[in-house]
Amino acid sequence: MFKKSIAAVTFSFLMILSLVPGVSAEELLVVSEVPYYEIEEGMSAEVQEAIREINSVNARIEAEIVKNQEKASELHAEYISKLASEEDEAKQAELTANYEEEISHLIKALQKKAEEITLEGIKDATESGIEADIVLVEEDFADKTAKIDPIVVVSW
Repeated sequence: MFKKSIAAVTFSFLMILSLVPGVSAEELLVVSEVPYYEIEEGMSAEVQEAIREINSVNARIEAEIVKNQEKASELHAEYISKLASEEDEAKQAELTANYEEEISHLIKALQKKAEEITLEGIKDATESGIEADIVLVEEDFADKTAKIDPIVVVSW
């Protein structure tokens, strides 16, 4: 059942990307921070609720980013400490390989979780009459940079 859910989410993400001809994940808009939208007068109650939900989804993603940035900083500090105390080059290489694997796993898990949250949020927004899309936010995780995908409102 879980494998089917993952396949469905992946398929949905690919379908969203394929809706815009010639756009790949590398061509998605990159923004400097997770978007937040103000509730404006004149918006219907349904649109206001959808905007609140999008803000909530983006806040969840931002909280996950911060939590994982803290974990990445701890991993990096631990790695640097161990590396500094190790004189054997083979053991230093092993420490580096282990660190690279751990930090990559951390980032990939965050990207996957953010993607799932985003796709669910876009689905809900679309059902409420909001046209939403994926943008990428470039974030630092210790000595690495990764792109995470919150939601941007296109129109309502």
